[in-house]
Amino acid sequence: MERSELVRLYPVLFHMAEDGTWPSIRANGLLSTRAIVDLFDPAATVRTSILGSVRSKPVVIEHPQHGYAVIRDQAPLKFLDQCLTEGTAAQDYLNALNERVFFWLSFTRLRRLLDAKRYRNNAATVIHVDTARLLACHADTVQLAPYNTGSMHVPSAPRRGTDVFVDVDRYPHDRWQAMRGKGADAVVELTVRYQVKDIGDLTRRVERWVGGSPVDVLYDADR
Repeated sequence: MERSELVRLYPVLFHMAEDGTWPSIRANGLLSTRAIVDLFDPAATVRTSILGSVRSKPVVIEHPQHGYAVIRDQAPLKFLDQCLTEGTAAQDYLNALNERVFFWLSFTRLRRLLDAKRYRNNAATVIHVDTARLLACHADTVQLAPYNTGSMHVPSAPRRGTDVFVDVDRYPHDRWQAMRGKGADAVVELTVRYQVKDIGDLTRRVERWVGGSPVDVLYDADR
């Protein structure tokens, strides 16, 4: 897929973060789970509980300088072992997830997530990111995926391995579009390895959402 085509089709990327975290994100960057753990440097047992297995519940970690961070659970990976391709170790797949920052390319998918039962009653921070600027700054660490890679909540979910993440210029967008049909999502996730340190410079807008709708604008680059 040409990067110019990616920008044309998906000019804005969306990231859902925990409520109240925008000041920390703006100061420290948008961090992968591994980057958060590296920054906060918790005890070895805590680090292992976060990175070394499927998280059954959210984990809150604190730091005297950086404040606190909420690391989400991985409950949608319920059928991880059944949905991996042959030869893919579960820990290798978890490592691939933990080392990435994830963006939705479709506002519809973002809204669907915010409307899901597990999130609809919680407030959330929604970050709108300029695709062209992110690609210009992080081209070497951006990859695409055709699925919600962190969701294996049913055993019939498409099988996948760590190779589900593909460089932009190798991503078979036309093939996925033909398979899924016009109007369907030919690419579902854009990921950046480890961190987006300069997220404040790449962000167009930040909103606070409650009950599936935006209730406040926390940041607007045009103001």
